[in-house]
Formats: sequence, structure tokens, C-alpha cells
Amino acid sequence: MYQENTIDNLLAKLAAGTLTNEELAILIDWYNSLDDTQTVLPAAHQNTEAQLKARMYRQLMAKVRTKPKRSVLIRMMPYAAAILVVVLGVGYFWTGWPEKAAPVDPQAVQDIPPGRNRATLTLTDGRVIDLSEEQEGIIVGKGITTYADGSNVVDQAGLMVEGSIPERSQSATTYQLSTPRGGTYQITLPDGTRVWLNAGSLLTYPSRFEGERRIVELTGEAYFDVREQVSSSTGALWPFVVLSDGQQIEVLGTEFNVSAYPDDAETKTTLVTGRVRVGSNEGAILLQPGEQAQVSIGGLGLRVDPVDTELFVAWKSGKFHFRKTPLADVLKQVSRWYDVEVAYNGEIPEETFSGKIRRDVSLMGVLDILRLSAINVELKDRILIINQ
Repeated sequence: MYQENTIDNLLAKLAAGTLTNEELAILIDWYNSLDDTQTVLPAAHQNTEAQLKARMYRQLMAKVRTKPKRSVLIRMMPYAAAILVVVLGVGYFWTGWPEKAAPVDPQAVQDIPPGRNRATLTLTDGRVIDLSEEQEGIIVGKGITTYADGSNVVDQAGLMVEGSIPERSQSATTYQLSTPRGGTYQITLPDGTRVWLNAGSLLTYPSRFEGERRIVELTGEAYFDVREQVSSSTGALWPFVVLSDGQQIEVLGTEFNVSAYPDDAETKTTLVTGRVRVGSNEGAILLQPGEQAQVSIGGLGLRVDPVDTELFVAWKSGKFHFRKTPLADVLKQVSRWYDVEVAYNGEIPEETFSGKIRRDVSLMGVLDILRLSAINVELKDRILIINQ
């Protein structure tokens, strides 16, 4: 456990830019050890971890911006790299530093908070329920749908939402769980399968699975942890099927990620564990863990590549993860999570980015990283403008 006065001294030296490499390592280790349930931040600093992180980061950014000479930037690079790790949870890599950071008009500075738990549930009769932002997800139980903490999901009239309907009663009904841009939510389906929805996504599912296959439909992105089940009618393993534009994924019990946004050129299925069969108009392929199937929108052009699955499932753990990712693809993820539009004033810059950023930082923290890489970006009325 670090002494409070030790951390106070290190934070003061960080603000002054006089930390040694050894002291910097201590500060990073202290920050990475923070746990909301155990750690009390030094009383001399702000009341919340988020405020502390923001102030530490702003202090460093101010120093970088006021000293644009290349020699100064190189000298500051260890501090900049460290603060990106300490403040934003970033492991960030540059091929070189620009002559100066992109300019920022202090009068035009605005900020947008990160996405959060937000979703709506649309019932068969057309009722739309705004789900609680204090909850992470819902569970489709027997006869009733509840939040993860056991409390009931109710509509505006206070009526409870049905869950899995017993087989002897009426036929299954269809529901839709939808996350807006800037939202994420979880659901446990009637068979126990867990699904994490990323921003701007739609999952259509039944109140009860019946027939020869368990079928859901997806638009957008979701991570699936499919529960292996035996069909009560056939006695065989019960296939779980995910339908998206031009693609059909069939599994028995496994974990995988599907990205099927309408504005992407391809639908990508990334297998983490188990095996899945991905079918399209071009045929079908059986994926192994660590492989990704890519299908062009409309079901054409099926191909498979080996991938680092962490790059494609990091969002589920609250991180952006990039590896030589083009700026346009970086900004597409950013725009969905922070609910902003992107406009290019000129050609799209060819820079690529590598590293990790926590998704609980505000938009301005992400933009500051882009500016350090000489990307001229400004935010106006929820539009990110990239200037050449």
C-alpha cells in the first residue's frame, strides 16, 4: 500500500514534469492498483477517480501544447506515453512524433461523455420500454423478464413484461432489444445464452425457443456466449442460429463476436472458443478458435482469416483496441460509442493507430490522442470535423 504523502509528491512532480523514470514507474503501478472498493484517493486531490484522471491528463497536455519544439516533445515522450497509460488506460504506440500537436481553439472546446447502459425493449404489441440505465442487462426468465438484480422490468403503466412462456401455453412471441448509438446492454435469453449488445445494435429474439433450432436475428454488433442445450424433441444438441444480412451462423455451444453494422462493407464473425459454421450465398465454412469469417454485405465474398480475437472483442470488456487501424475505422467506432457524426474536410488522413483506450473516458480524451498525432480534429454540434 502506498503512503498518501508519497503519491501526493509524485503527482506534484508529474504536474511539474520532473518525475524520474523510477518515480514514473511507481505512479503507474499505484494508478493501476486502484480499486473503487478498496482504495481511497489522496484527500488533497479531487473527490473522484475520473476527476483526478482528467486533471492529470490535462496538465500534461497543456505542457505538450505550450512547448511545440521537437526536442521538447521527444523529452516529454516518456511522460506522454505514461500518462496515456495512467489516465486513459491506453497502451499507445507512435512511429514518430509530429513537429507539433494539432492546434486547439480553447474557446471551441466542448466534451461529450462516453456511452453507457442504454437500451429499449420493444414488445410484440408495439409497446416500447426504456430500460433502466442503472442496470447492465435483463434476464428472460420463466413467465417474466427481470433485470440482472432480480427487479421486474415494467412498462410505463407499471405492467410486468412477460418472459419465457411455458410450452403448454400460447405460442412464443417476438421481442426486440435495441441499443442506441452511445449505448450498450446485456441480455440472458430463455435458454441461458448470454448476449452483450454494442452501440447501435438490434437483437430480435423469441420469448421461448421452439422447433429444431434456436434462432435470433442481429443488426449491429454483439458478443454471444451460447449455452449448450439438448433438444427436448430430438434428444440431440440444439443448434443456436444467428441471422444477419447475407449470413447465417450456426453453433452448439461457444463464444463468438458478430459485427454486422449496415454501414460496414463486411459482416465479421470472430470465434473465441468452440466451433461455428458460417454460411452465405457463397457456401459455408467451419471456423476454428482464433479465426474470423468475413462476408460482404448481401452474402457475397466469404473468406476466413486468422486474427487476434482480442482486437474484436475488447469492446465487451470496456476498451477500444487498435492495431494498425486506419483513422476512418477508428473514428467509426468512436462515432458509434459517443453518438457523434464524422465529417472530413478534404481527403481522409492515412494515419493508422495501435493501442488500447478505455471506453469510459470522455470524447475529449480520445481527441487529445488524435491531436498528439497531428490529426486536426474539432467538435462542433456533435460532429467531428477532420481537417486536412
